[in-house]
Amino acid sequence: MLRKILVICVGLVLSANVLAADCENWWQGFDAACTSVSRVWNEGEAGLLLSGYAWHNRSTYSKENIDSYNEFAYGGGLSLFRPLENNNEEMIYWMTFADSHSKPETHVGYAYMWYWDVIGPLKAGAGVTAGFFSRSDIASYAPLPFALPLVAVKYDKVNFYATYIPGGNNNGNVLFIFSRFDY
Repeated sequence: MLRKILVICVGLVLSANVLAADCENWWQGFDAACTSVSRVWNEGEAGLLLSGYAWHNRSTYSKENIDSYNEFAYGGGLSLFRPLENNNEEMIYWMTFADSHSKPETHVGYAYMWYWDVIGPLKAGAGVTAGFFSRSDIASYAPLPFALPLVAVKYDKVNFYATYIPGGNNNGNVLFIFSRFDY
């Protein structure tokens, strides 16, 4: 339990340093990322994240593993999102949910989404997300980086997201679905 609390505290300290940083003095490339995160933090609108489902690809897992895994990835988190030109948006977020072994998995990240109008307030989107995750069975909750594709369907203040975590035989290869409800 102490290790989990430590990981969360380290994540909060690191994110606070990024938000308080002078982005102009960062290395080239990182300065733009710092500026984006700072703008979302200062100008963003709040959203509530709810996780929902983690489907394990049946063609890459044994039946025994599938039967032992939790696919109801219950949990949630908070986000700040900033609408951009042409329906696009960027978001920073924190989310904790039950992993495949029903243990806590935490993600802190940034996402950039491109949206296209479908009909009325209904939009379809695609983008990328990157950040840090931690879970018990991978490096004992040490924060590790990730970068994943993200697709979305958005209707007014309700957003449904999906991403696919690639992997090998009996690891990764998970379709993860979650939602965001804007305040």
